[in-house]
Amino acid sequence: MNDGSMAALTARQNRGAKRRARTHAELLAAARKVFAQRGYYDASILDITAAADMGVGTFYLHFKDKDDAFNTLIDEVLQALEEKIVLEVHQQGTISLQGVIRSIFLNAYENRDLYRIALNRSSNVKRYLDIEDMMAKGIQRAFDQLGDASVFGAQNTYLLARLTTGMIAQGITWWFDSDEPGPEQMAAQVISLLEHGLPATLFHTHPLESSAQADE
Repeated sequence: MNDGSMAALTARQNRGAKRRARTHAELLAAARKVFAQRGYYDASILDITAAADMGVGTFYLHFKDKDDAFNTLIDEVLQALEEKIVLEVHQQGTISLQGVIRSIFLNAYENRDLYRIALNRSSNVKRYLDIEDMMAKGIQRAFDQLGDASVFGAQNTYLLARLTTGMIAQGITWWFDSDEPGPEQMAAQVISLLEHGLPATLFHTHPLESSAQADE
């Protein structure tokens, strides 16, 4: 094969790869739209291909099934989150737990249509746990970079990361029914609770009021 033929073949392969990537992205965009409108269980592959104006066969060239398409969407969102945190760390030359938590909430708020499905325990417990685990590992990496072992003493940093992630996940699920408070305010509340804890008076012993006193 001469140089001209080789160049033509390479050009065709590049055009084919670009077309495939464009089709893949269009299918994902259509799937996201359908999932948001109909919910995960009521959405069908036929709905997705109709929204993308493509055939069902084309869908199966890119994804095994509906679950594969949804997991790809979630993977892209979480990858974008990780890349954003890494970029901010490199640009600022610093890392902070506040910054990591804020980035997670901003990402979740922008993509709450997907998180609403992904963090629904009743629909897919494994997916819920996988996302929590990924967040927890990110929080643990922040712990490891922010302080040496003496900072945490005998405490298990992965357990602390899981507990922190649980608070974050509850903040995200709050948005399933309400858009307020926004991500900045939500992050501020969680950071304040982690930094300062609950009011100390809540841990004091208080006498119970009798029913008669309560009725007065």
